[in-house]
Amino acid sequence: MKIRITRGGIFGKDGEIAVGTELDVKEEPKGWVGRYEVISGGGKGRDFVTGTGDGDTKTAAEVLEMAKDQNVQFMTFKAAATKLLGDKTPAKKDEIIAALEDLATQP
Repeated sequence: MKIRITRGGIFGKDGEIAVGTELDVKEEPKGWVGRYEVISGGGKGRDFVTGTGDGDTKTAAEVLEMAKDQNVQFMTFKAAATKLLGDKTPAKKDEIIAALEDLATQP
């Protein structure tokens, strides 16, 4: 599967891995939770956030729908929410949903 680093603080043998770096990995690196997004691969039934541009960013309403979908894993939902909420993205799902609902109701 291919992942993209989305936050700093991940180090390899040559130092810190730059945000935006894409890596091929055999499985999701559990110790890096919240610092990467899966962009391809990963198994049957998974829903992934893909793309790098604003044209690929989902709306708040679309991300809220992801929260209801049993096939969408939490980190995929959180990655999509982070694209909208930025560094102020809460850690817990119910708090993320509340923040997205606030965003969806803003003019």
